[in-house]
Amino acid sequence: MKSKIWKIIVLAVLITSIGSFLFLFKENKVDPRLGGIPFIFWTGFALAALLVAMTYLGAQFFPHEENKKA
Repeated sequence: MKSKIWKIIVLAVLITSIGSFLFLFKENKVDPRLGGIPFIFWTGFALAALLVAMTYLGAQFFPHEENKKA
C-alpha cells in the first residue's frame, strides 16, 4: 500500500512541477492580483507550499524500511 501511495505522490510532484512552468508561470503576467500581490508571486508561494506538503507526505509514505539492529 505504501508503494502505491508513494508512486502517486511522486507522479503528482512531477506533474505539478512541470505543469506549473509550462502553463502557470508565463512571462510578464501580473493579473489576476490577490490582495495587491501580482499573480507570479502568490502562485509561486502557493505552489511552494503545495510542494512542501507533498514532500512531507512523501516522507511519511516512503516505502523503504531501515533494518533494525538488535
